[in-house]
Amino acid sequence: MRTKTEKAVKLFQSGCLKEALAIFRTFRIGFTKEERRTLQIASESLTGNSGFYQQIGIDTDSMIMKSKEIIIEKYFSNEHQ
Repeated sequence: MRTKTEKAVKLFQSGCLKEALAIFRTFRIGFTKEERRTLQIASESLTGNSGFYQQIGIDTDSMIMKSKEIIIEKYFSNEHQ
């Protein structure tokens, strides 16, 4: 059986960002509080709640880009392989 991490990484590699973020946002270990918040906002933005975050002044496109950077840094950088 695959771990949640393996499943999330595989989804991310397959281009299923929404599904990958739905898993990554539940992680408590390995991410800072700020990174978890970014992943949460990006995940919720991709599931149809971007309007709410835009109303309160959050750039959802930027958060989605930043979430990709966080995942790449944590799971695909040369330091972790």
